[in-house]
Amino acid sequence: MYPVQKNSNAGGVIAGRSPLFLLPVIALIVLLDEWVKWQALHNLPNESAIIKPEAVVFAIHKNWGIAFDIPFKMPLIILISIVIGAALLWVAARNALSRPIITFAALMIVIGAAGNLYDRLAYGFTVDYIILLGRSAINISDIVIVSGVITLLSASRVRNGIDKCELPE
Repeated sequence: MYPVQKNSNAGGVIAGRSPLFLLPVIALIVLLDEWVKWQALHNLPNESAIIKPEAVVFAIHKNWGIAFDIPFKMPLIILISIVIGAALLWVAARNALSRPIITFAALMIVIGAAGNLYDRLAYGFTVDYIILLGRSAINISDIVIVSGVITLLSASRVRNGIDKCELPE
């Protein structure tokens, strides 16, 4: 007789639903972001029209560069975006079965970045419409990217911890 393994969830992975089921929701949020960007371009003032900045203001900021308005040539931005996106897709595929939270985080970053890449291809700049403290300009895709980065960093630090979300059936 062969011995039977008593722990069916060996390796520290807790049985549960993978967070990957949330990816369509994230994609819908980024599609909503694209619709909001289009509306903002047609209905919001430019940020230069803001006289007295408040904590949060809705206005158009055209980001011609990369993060924090660092200037870069558009072809270079697109090339870097594609290379980083391909690397993240590789990370997602490599961890799909063993560490689904890593896959989820990597795909969140890719989905958010795809929203901003679409802006660059369609408008020539990224459309930011949330001005924070009169200084930082962001959009929902940026929030998705940062959330994915935080999730990826925190999940990559956990070796044998929870890799799946415990959700009620």
